[in-house]
Amino acid sequence: MRNSFNTAGFSEVVHEIRNDPAEAAFLYTAEAQSSLYRGLSARIGPALFGTVKSARRFSVELRDVSDAPGADGPLPMHLALTGIASCALTTLVGGGSAQSVVFESADMDIAWDGGAVASRIDVGGVPDDATVAELVDQVERFSPNYTTLTRPVPVALRHGPGAAPASAGTAEGAPAAGRPAACQVRWISGTQLTSAPLDPEPGEELRVDAPKQLTGVDWGPNPQEYLLMGLAADVASHLGRFARELTGRAVTWRVAVRGTEDVGGLLQADPSAVVQLQDMECAVAEPAGLSGTELEKVVVAAWAASEVRYLIEAAPAVRLTSHRVESCPV
Repeated sequence: MRNSFNTAGFSEVVHEIRNDPAEAAFLYTAEAQSSLYRGLSARIGPALFGTVKSARRFSVELRDVSDAPGADGPLPMHLALTGIASCALTTLVGGGSAQSVVFESADMDIAWDGGAVASRIDVGGVPDDATVAELVDQVERFSPNYTTLTRPVPVALRHGPGAAPASAGTAEGAPAAGRPAACQVRWISGTQLTSAPLDPEPGEELRVDAPKQLTGVDWGPNPQEYLLMGLAADVASHLGRFARELTGRAVTWRVAVRGTEDVGGLLQADPSAVVQLQDMECAVAEPAGLSGTELEKVVVAAWAASEVRYLIEAAPAVRLTSHRVESCPV
C-alpha cells in the first residue's frame, strides 16, 4: 500500500465494474439553504455507490456571496474549487501509486478571478520532471471534476411547483465579475486531503475524503460532493440576493443538486466511459410568498449570476502548471 493509497481496494472496484457495469454509476446529491436570518449553509445528501446506498452526513456553514448576515466561513466558490483540486490530486496520487511512485507531498493552489481558473500542482518525492508531466497528463484526462471544468457539462434547471418540469438551464455569457476566490488543497495520506481558502484571513480547513466504497474512511465529503455543494450554495445565495432586489422580500431558499460519476472513467476500467460528471440537475424548491412571475424572474437572474454554474457549464479558460519539489537531504 504505497502512500497509504489502497491500490488493491481500487483493483477490486475495477473487478466489480467489469463484472457488473452498474457498479460504476455513483450518484451524488447536495443541498443548500439561504435564509436572511440563518445565513447560508450546504450539506451532502444520500449517495448511491453502484448498487449500494449510503447516507453520509456532512455540512458546512458558508459566507454569503452577497455579504448578507451569516457565518464567516468559506464562499461557495471555495467549495467548488476544493472539489476540483482535491479530485485532481486524488487522481495524481492514485495514478502515481499504481506506478510505484512514492510521494513526499502533493499540493494544489487553485484560483478563480471571475473569468478564468489558474492552478498549480507542486509534487515532492517524484524522481524526475517527466514523471510529473505524465501524472499531470493523467489528471487532465481522468480526473472527473477537472474534466468537468474543462469540458462543458449542461445542468438541467428545475423550479416551480414540485420543482418540475426540467428544462435546460444554460445561461448565455459569463456572469458579471464576482468575488475572486482561491484555495490551497494539500494531500495528507491515501484519499484524505485538506483545503484552506487563500484569503487575507484564511478560514478553517475543510476535510476531504473518499467514501468507504472507494477505499476512504469518510473523514469528510468527497471531491464530487464539494463541487455539488458549491453549486447548490452559490445558486441559493444569489436567489436570496435577487429576491430582495427584485421583489423586496426576504424568503428562505432551498436548492438541491445531483450528478452522476462513472467511476469506470476515473479508474480506467472502461475505455468508453465518460470521465466528467453527467446528468447534472439543479432543483429550486418553491418558496412561500412569491408569485409565479416573481419566482421566474428571481430564478433566471440567480442562475445567470452563478459563477459556479458558469464553471461547470461553460468550460472557462483553465491554466494548469506543475512543479517538482526537490527532496530534502537526509
